[in-house]
Amino acid sequence: MNCPHCAATTTKERAKKTKLGYTTFFCPHCRSTFNERTGTPFNYLEFPTDVVLLVVVWRLRYKLSLRDVAEMFLALTLPVGVANNLFL
Repeated sequence: MNCPHCAATTTKERAKKTKLGYTTFFCPHCRSTFNERTGTPFNYLEFPTDVVLLVVVWRLRYKLSLRDVAEMFLALTLPVGVANNLFL
């Protein structure tokens, strides 16, 4: 994976994972650590990318309200509520 900070191609995969389970990498050129979400709009979200994209699809494709989406996640036993910052 290329470094998002200096674009070097000689990065090394680290054994440490992020809180959400994403692989972390180290760039020996600029000495920075990053993961696959670094530099994307999903970087600072508390939820996995697939969950966020699922919410967006449900909201746009099926015209569901935020409350309906929260109820569907409760049925899937995912702790998501309307008060969380997941919903924009």
